[in-house]
Amino acid sequence: MLEQELKDIWNNSSQTAQISIETKQLTEELNTKINSIQKKIRSRDIREISASVIGILLFGYLLFEIPFPITKVACGLAIAWFVFVIVKFRKSKLQNTKTDFSLTVAEQLSNQKTMMLQQSSLLDSALYWYAIPPFIMNFIFILGLDNPIDYNWTNSVAESLLPLSSNFKIITLIGLALFYAFTFWINKRALNKDVKPTIESIEKMQQQIKNE
Repeated sequence: MLEQELKDIWNNSSQTAQISIETKQLTEELNTKINSIQKKIRSRDIREISASVIGILLFGYLLFEIPFPITKVACGLAIAWFVFVIVKFRKSKLQNTKTDFSLTVAEQLSNQKTMMLQQSSLLDSALYWYAIPPFIMNFIFILGLDNPIDYNWTNSVAESLLPLSSNFKIITLIGLALFYAFTFWINKRALNKDVKPTIESIEKMQQQIKNE
């Protein structure tokens, strides 16, 4: 009886040690993957915030330069949207904190899962805040472009480009629709390729730790 109990203890301890080793390896792999995703997120946030600042300056200039009322409304909407984007990605940047290795593995996983869920929500809702609003803004902007002569607007560049034909406006709007559809697809791809699998890995790790 004693011999059997010793064998059971040995077998159980060996299994526990093996699980601990596997957990450590999985944790290291997961941290490496999450650090890679965090770098991508930081680069994206910096890129989007910088582009939004440029957009505010550009549409701010157009707001005062272009005399067409409808186009002015579009410029105002564009500025408001760029401010919203800056706030959105600034919040994302603050949430995307580096892993604190002084915490326990369970706490690290919990923090990582929270961050990934926030990114998942950001990417999953991109159609409603990142694709549709700028398309509507550009739609209004292009439809509002009129003939400079009717407004006594003297601008060599505008006079060489305007007024736009109806066919050109339609083709431009179709092109913009395809562009924003592609933008939405890129966000969905990042969600399904990187974020969701990482969340699943974190949940698997959390369950494995609970079972130890």
